[in-house]
Amino acid sequence: MSPQKTLPNEIVFYLCGLNFRSEMELRDKIATRAGLLFIERGVKQVTMDTIAQSLGISKRTIYENYKDKNDLLRNVLIQATISHKEKVVEIIKNSKNVIEALFNFGQFNKETFQKINPLFFEDLQKYHSDVFLQIMTNDQVRNHEISYTLLKRGVNEGVFIKTIDIDLANRFIHNSMDFFNKVTHEEKIDHRIVWETIFLPYVKGICTEKGIEILLSFTKQHSNFGC
Repeated sequence: MSPQKTLPNEIVFYLCGLNFRSEMELRDKIATRAGLLFIERGVKQVTMDTIAQSLGISKRTIYENYKDKNDLLRNVLIQATISHKEKVVEIIKNSKNVIEALFNFGQFNKETFQKINPLFFEDLQKYHSDVFLQIMTNDQVRNHEISYTLLKRGVNEGVFIKTIDIDLANRFIHNSMDFFNKVTHEEKIDHRIVWETIFLPYVKGICTEKGIEILLSFTKQHSNFGC
């Protein structure tokens, strides 16, 4: 898997304020603050001194919890992706049908991406590609269960045709997401163009008549939608 891919949709959600008491909680607090600084300023601009000053602790305390900046960044990314998945599961659970879930998920990702400084992705690719490659091959990150669940739910709801091979469709979706990440962040192609050119036609292609009716209804309601 190429280290040039990015993680546009899986970074922000672990990065929230918490109360900390134990040593493990201190470790999490350091990662939380570092993550917020990374997405605001980019990875390169944020030094260990910057993080320490922001937390009001010594740099030595950070090195007592993390070997180096790569170790800290790796922890930030893993925790962010895990938290992102939890939020996605909540979105799916609270959606009335699979089409609504897809639109809600896309809007959620769009809003998330807008919060992240583009320098974060550039620095991740340029200066920390090894860390990113390790994250992308981590089983906790490359988990296809959520998309499989969406496809299966769509079939059960009569929204997607029963004849689709769910495993094959799931693989295609993830390969398409890798392509989506590449063209939107490396080639600067607008999200809406990718959505209208790739994802919308594919989703429509696996829909039943019932599914197409629901899809067209949501498309009209969300005319400004671009996942």
